[in-house]
Amino acid sequence: MVVFGVDPGSTRVGLALLDDESRNWLHVQCLELTGLPEHLRYTTIERYVGALCDVFNPEEMAIEKLIWGKNRNNLLQISECRGVVKLVAYKRAIKVFEYFPTEVKSFTTGYGHEEKAGIVRTLQAETGFDLLPLFDDASDAMAIAWIHVLMRNNRAVES
Repeated sequence: MVVFGVDPGSTRVGLALLDDESRNWLHVQCLELTGLPEHLRYTTIERYVGALCDVFNPEEMAIEKLIWGKNRNNLLQISECRGVVKLVAYKRAIKVFEYFPTEVKSFTTGYGHEEKAGIVRTLQAETGFDLLPLFDDASDAMAIAWIHVLMRNNRAVES
């Protein structure tokens, strides 16, 4: 089964597709949207995520949940990005699972407030994938996909 991990952002979207059976990364990328007007950001996300879904046929998508902070404008843009990504999945009958960043960090490293470098080291040790010099968004997407697979394989996960 292919799992699609997504770290949505207002200017970058981390994307990672993992073959659960072979534990091979099929595609890892940071989609760069900096400088694009809003309508082009969302249509680019929709087309690109849709194309990856059509090529790799993931059955499940793991996406980072939104944590509210100080920058409301940025949070609104991220939530809209999440909506576009989730709609792409729903239109293709892909099950969507959501994880808070602290859950991903905790399940990856055992500490919910781990630094990005700690997550990268753990993923490198667990998967053998050389993560440098990836953007944090891409490694976060990998961590979300990886944790989803581990959780699903260790217990029943309901969407």
